[in-house]
Amino acid sequence: MSDERELIQMKRRRGNMLKFIRQGHEAQLDRMDDFEMGVMMQKIGANMSHRQTLTMLQDLHVLGLVTFTQSFSYEKERYVAEEIMLTAAGLALVVRRKDNDEVLFD
Repeated sequence: MSDERELIQMKRRRGNMLKFIRQGHEAQLDRMDDFEMGVMMQKIGANMSHRQTLTMLQDLHVLGLVTFTQSFSYEKERYVAEEIMLTAAGLALVVRRKDNDEVLFD
């Protein structure tokens, strides 16, 4: 896959993650964790490992679009992200469905 196609795919995955978080908020569901996000991504055909899902969530956090708590789970023997939610910037981006340099919406 070319570098440009990989970049577009990554931006679309970010957009889908933001949409899933917003849909959960709108439905007044409990806040998602990284496992649930991974399942949602797999349902749309994005085969992502737990590490890839967590890394993408961390990227969205660095971009100021989501917040979450991250800790090491001895039970799961891995780092987990819990209580995932949109920031004000993430909400504005999703509601407007406006692409930017970091996120694409389908």
